[in-house]
Amino acid sequence: MSPRSDLQTNEDQRLSTPATTAPDSRLATVGRWLWTSGYQGLGQVALLSAPVLWLVFRSPRGAAFLKPTVLVLVVVSPLVVGAFREGHLSAGRPWPTITSSSLSTAGGYWSIFRRAVLLNHVLGVAAYGGAAVGLLGGSLTRAGSLAAALCGALVLACCGVAAVPWLTPETTRATLGRLCLAVTALGFAVAVGAPLSGDPRFRTAPAAFVLLVCLSVVDLRPWSRLAAIRSA
Repeated sequence: MSPRSDLQTNEDQRLSTPATTAPDSRLATVGRWLWTSGYQGLGQVALLSAPVLWLVFRSPRGAAFLKPTVLVLVVVSPLVVGAFREGHLSAGRPWPTITSSSLSTAGGYWSIFRRAVLLNHVLGVAAYGGAAVGLLGGSLTRAGSLAAALCGALVLACCGVAAVPWLTPETTRATLGRLCLAVTALGFAVAVGAPLSGDPRFRTAPAAFVLLVCLSVVDLRPWSRLAAIRSA
């Protein structure tokens, strides 16, 4: 007669399933999140946010906090984007995905452009806002001020990424939200990084700032709003 261990009843299989599949399921979930963060999140943050990264690294002031802060944000922000995209975090709305089929239309390319503008401003608010926290922590040690800057930047980045689904639609409320985000990001950049100070060592900083302003104006399209008001 075969040993008992060679025989498995339905009950044996039911009891053994959680122990064998649960870790595999968790591993698959983590693996998919990391793949999404690397393929979707890192690709978007690294490529689409090039203008604000250029501005941060060419800002005459606040470099002691700006550079380490934005380097951490480039690593962490894709993980946050991946978490929202996979549904591990929720902003009250699903993450607006951009598929290859949607890219075959003009609206798909406009979605890419808007995503780029939003990510630039989210990283701008996070980097310059975090640097402002570090600069204001004058009573702290250098390590303490840098830690405060990083914490502030990460909180702002998470809030900014969570706002992306709400700021993406072509509605009046979302447009006002994008306007406020753009003004905040560009205002922080001027106040903390001083890209328009005329420092000869950072000659490209004004060009990066002007580029971000132009991207924001094209995204907001004030001329279409004025045309709608005139025709009403």
